[in-house]
Amino acid sequence: MRKKLLVCANYRLNPSNPSCAARGSEQIAAELQLKFKQNNIAVEIEESPCMGFCNIGPNLRLVPNGQFFHSVSTKNLPEILQAAKKFTQ
Repeated sequence: MRKKLLVCANYRLNPSNPSCAARGSEQIAAELQLKFKQNNIAVEIEESPCMGFCNIGPNLRLVPNGQFFHSVSTKNLPEILQAAKKFTQ
């Protein structure tokens, strides 16, 4: 199985219900795509439907059987890059 980083791209139209896409998950995915390429990290980034943790999003997960990341922002990118590197070893 190929190693992937799932990025929740769920968007809810009702602003009373939080969603990862409304909190910038698509921008985070684009930045990670660039960083993975620059650092030769062999992990595919894939948009995902809701992961069920909307209140603590944006949410990402390394699959198969990898780490979850919650409340992700651009400040978390170094941590995610490091985890992805270890995940491929």
